[in-house]
Amino acid sequence: MAVNSIIYVFHLRKPDGTCRYFHPFEEFDKLISKGGTFKIEGCYGDEPVIESLTAFRNQLYTIIEESVDSWIMESRFIPRFISSAAVFLLVYFFLSFAVRDPLPMIDEIAAGIAAASLFYVYLGRKYKKTGSASKLRSHYRGIIDRIVFSESRFVLAVESLLERLEGEGVGDIVGAVINSQELPVILDDENRMQRSQFISYIERGIKKEFPSPRKKIINRIIRGSLENSVESLKQLDMTGFSGEIDFSLLVVYLAVKEGKTQKVPADRGSIVD
Repeated sequence: MAVNSIIYVFHLRKPDGTCRYFHPFEEFDKLISKGGTFKIEGCYGDEPVIESLTAFRNQLYTIIEESVDSWIMESRFIPRFISSAAVFLLVYFFLSFAVRDPLPMIDEIAAGIAAASLFYVYLGRKYKKTGSASKLRSHYRGIIDRIVFSESRFVLAVESLLERLEGEGVGDIVGAVINSQELPVILDDENRMQRSQFISYIERGIKKEFPSPRKKIINRIIRGSLENSVESLKQLDMTGFSGEIDFSLLVVYLAVKEGKTQKVPADRGSIVD
């Protein structure tokens, strides 16, 4: 079967020795909905240990299970709803004519809702066990099993730059990123596909982890110039912030984003609406 697209997964070693995997699979059900076939390529700078790769694959297996279940439930919502509504009506009318009680309609409605809810849950469990659902899980687990990680010049440059920024202040970080020897490598057209996907993963992390006031500051920086945004960056107040998007990585992202759009100023925009 032909491969429609390549999805990159990035293993990034932080200067403190911890590692992060950047990937789009938190929304795997959306990938399923799009259809088509894709290939996953793993990229690293400093080679990950086997235990880390095993844990990551197990994490993806769990995501696949949950995403297939979610997609099945969504795609079968209408038949489940109609069938459950039919059960409600059957129970309601049966009890209305077969049982006489002092409170007309109350018991019938309650029983109908209970029966419809149970049938709705039953159908959900039944759909999850169908052959098509099993084939879908097997298909995507096979894709995960075939992931091969290889050294990436792009990730090496990002890791090297993050290590260079360790322990620096806000102003020094911005200057170091802009004037670094790694930034031209990161912005090299050869790394365009990896860079584009890496940026999208960082943006997803920013949208998820950063509160609205910080997002507004980031948007203001993106619309302007990173070099002239040191004061804005200081407003972010990253004290105590712990997430996969730390301050140094955020500045690298901003520099890459700015470098990416320098040739087309109208494309600056923002990361959030």
